[in-house]
Amino acid sequence: MKRGTITIRNIKSDNVQIYIELSEDGTVWMTKNEIASLFNVQNSSVEASLKSLFKSNGLLEKTVRQEEHCIQINDKKCIVEYFNLEVIIALSYRMGSYPCIHFRQWVAKQVALSCKKHFPIIVQLGTTMMN
Repeated sequence: MKRGTITIRNIKSDNVQIYIELSEDGTVWMTKNEIASLFNVQNSSVEASLKSLFKSNGLLEKTVRQEEHCIQINDKKCIVEYFNLEVIIALSYRMGSYPCIHFRQWVAKQVALSCKKHFPIIVQLGTTMMN
């Protein structure tokens, strides 16, 4: 599975660079450890933020998480969890490290640029209607 990548460079300078390469399905898939490394935070911060995000129904876990079953060298079965770009963006707004701040500023800038190029933008969120 090609998962895509996110790279943040020059975090402590005025020339922060963010590169995103999307997977075939148009997103990026990262593990908790990879997200923690990207945002320079502890794994426990990512886990707590994920728990809070899903508990608040900010995102539906079943639509933004994938599992991959694997077998380790010692023949033990394991499950690797991957979270998509929606989760990564949401987590950047829940944590306060420099990479998170720069990433969410970059996301906001990309949305603003997209609005200027493709006005109006209509986005449909979810699949159910509320009465």
